Amino acid sequence: MYKKAQISSTQLSILMIGFILGSTIIIVPGSNAMQDAWIAYLAAWIGGFLLFSCYYLLYKKFPQKTLVEINHILLGKWLGTIVNILYIWYFIHLASLVLRNFGEYTLTVTLPETPLWFIMACYVFVTGYSVRSGLEVTARTAELIIPFIFIFQVGIFLILLPYFDISNLKPILAEGLQPVLMASFSVLTFPFGETIILLMILPYLHSSGSVKKTYIFSFLLAGSILLMGIIRDLSVLGADEIARTLFPPHYTIQQIPDLNIDALIGVFFFISGGTKICICYLAATIGIAQLTNSHDHRPFVIPVGIILLGLCIWIYESAPQMLNWAIEIWPLYSIPFQIVIPLMLLIISFFRTKNP
Repeated sequence: MYKKAQISSTQLSILMIGFILGSTIIIVPGSNAMQDAWIAYLAAWIGGFLLFSCYYLLYKKFPQKTLVEINHILLGKWLGTIVNILYIWYFIHLASLVLRNFGEYTLTVTLPETPLWFIMACYVFVTGYSVRSGLEVTARTAELIIPFIFIFQVGIFLILLPYFDISNLKPILAEGLQPVLMASFSVLTFPFGETIILLMILPYLHSSGSVKKTYIFSFLLAGSILLMGIIRDLSVLGADEIARTLFPPHYTIQQIPDLNIDALIGVFFFISGGTKICICYLAATIGIAQLTNSHDHRPFVIPVGIILLGLCIWIYESAPQMLNWAIEIWPLYSIPFQIVIPLMLLIISFFRTKNP
């Protein structure tokens, strides 16, 4: 059942970095903490390591099993099936949210005269083709392109340094800890807690012994890029301007004088989001294949793509509603999938180990 696919630790690292960056490269989760958003990021980063520990322990107990298979083993046939259906829905839902993020971004920034549905249909076609080609193709493509996003982000950060106004980061904790804690939970669930989905591809790693080092390295590098991004946006734009802007990172980069790279920005941002969409899309099709005892995920690519396109068109009425969902609703919606069920599985696995 799709066990022939294998990826290297380098490819896993690249996929993880692309996944964590995802749509956080175009929007700013945690911006409701205003000038303290960077503190919220740091707190969420630490919390993300705790969630990673839970996911990693689950993986170590079942290194050859996907999340769908782990649920079946630990929860039994019926309850495991129900939980797996919920997770498959979660993967499709997450893919649709990221797809809508980038559809709105493309519509707003690059192709304002193009119908939104057509933009997203093109994205579904491209990512669907990648998913149908398999995990190895997706990983090799990301391996070629994602490093350039890292270079681009660091380069933009350095170019904008002369335009930084550090006073935009002050006063620190002016509204107390509560807004920071709420914002940090938002960042924890988007994007760090979403790495639960990586349990669907970890079994295809060629050498399972390198997972811990690979995950920690990728987590640190992706987190560093995100932290650089929020400090850059706050220092250049300020918290008030970020709150008024749909896509602050793009607007920040536009502040560089005599530099018109809108097309290049769009390409790099789409590649990052495309990697995340592909992983979610692939996880959903693999999950359905395993749930139905099919030996091939490819027959499910088109049906899932149709659902994905319909969902991302229907789910929001506007871009502001999309951002409000990501900041206010998504953190609560994600709690069962990212925290409750994984912790429950980990506890059950310990009892199963002691009482085989």
